[in-house]
Amino acid sequence: MEISSPVRFKDQNKILRHFKERIAVCCPKCGKRAEVFTNFTSYHSHFHCPNCFHQSDKRLVFFELVLKEYCKQCANRIMVEMPEVRHKKEAIKVRCSDCGCEESYKPTYIEHVGYSYSFNGVDPFFQLPLWYQASFKDELLWAYGPEHLLYLEQYIGARLRERNQRRYTTMVECLPQFIKAAKNRDVLLKLLERMKLK
Repeated sequence: MEISSPVRFKDQNKILRHFKERIAVCCPKCGKRAEVFTNFTSYHSHFHCPNCFHQSDKRLVFFELVLKEYCKQCANRIMVEMPEVRHKKEAIKVRCSDCGCEESYKPTYIEHVGYSYSFNGVDPFFQLPLWYQASFKDELLWAYGPEHLLYLEQYIGARLRERNQRRYTTMVECLPQFIKAAKNRDVLLKLLERMKLK
């Protein structure tokens, strides 16, 4: 049975982040469908399974600690760099490598927002397997959720794909070649249809 699809697809200039606020994943406890909700204003991710009620929270903000001082005892140069700390401290104790004197110093913190950019079938926040994924030859077809599935379906099924005026690279421009290839259209659409019914 041939799956009906729109003849024309016009890029809506969406980037992958548009689909990251709500991601369907496999629960690590019960294996059933669960979700990861992410607030990109507070940079906070929340995992919740409605089946076994397992849940977890994660802050996506981390800090780079930098301390450049001189020892209060011998004036030796003290340098401390920690690439990733989760919480700020007013002061940290550091022992001078020259005279052995231990003193408290106020470090500087540089704020970063971080999460995984891996595309190997896991969510970028908790690294849990995506609920919507299927093998295609040696490739992996995946989606973060129903909205992402629909967008992929519209793109893959379209006979004519139009770009839109934009100032950045869109999600569909970054899709792997096996998704863009017209020869794979029918098989990929059937895979997406099966994924939607999960």
